[in-house]
Amino acid sequence: MNRKQASKEETRRLILQAARKLFFEENFSRCTMRRVAAEAGVSAASVVVHFKNKTALMEAALSEDIGRTWEGALNTMPAKGTIATRIKHIWLTMFIFYDGNRNLYRELLSSTVLKVEADTPALRKDIDSFLNRLVTIIEDEKTADRMAGDVDSMILSMSLFSQYFGVEIMFFRDPAITPKMAAEMAEKMNRQTLTGLENPSKMQ
Repeated sequence: MNRKQASKEETRRLILQAARKLFFEENFSRCTMRRVAAEAGVSAASVVVHFKNKTALMEAALSEDIGRTWEGALNTMPAKGTIATRIKHIWLTMFIFYDGNRNLYRELLSSTVLKVEADTPALRKDIDSFLNRLVTIIEDEKTADRMAGDVDSMILSMSLFSQYFGVEIMFFRDPAITPKMAAEMAEKMNRQTLTGLENPSKMQ
């Protein structure tokens, strides 16, 4: 890496560090790009060079902690139990994490999930990474003969994650829903999907 590139990377690091600090300390709506620039000790123009708007800056600043939490939850998932019970550990870990600053992560969710993928690259990367890890878990279940071999692992992975995401929306909308309540709700939905809705004995 040459000196110019190193300087650019250092500027980006300072901006993200400042943004992360301010987003947690102040109301996101009141935290301007100019305020972040002042905290980082760089020009306002430098912030815009690295991040085209405040949403892009927020996503980049918060995605590292989110990705680290996902990874930690996956790595500490119980080795035994049904798949619904095991992945409940992941959901609970994430809900506890988001509950640490529900207002900030509500703002992140509402600002990013309906944007095009090109505008939210960190979100796309985190979701893809998680879905692929979940596919591996499902494939292991199939190998151990605890799940039918003809199950489409990616479709099932997306279904389980979609149920979690639906609960996540309710979690952010309703302050009365605790992390434990949210994780249990997602587990019940996952369990019903995994168990199946059809009764084979009644099918012709």
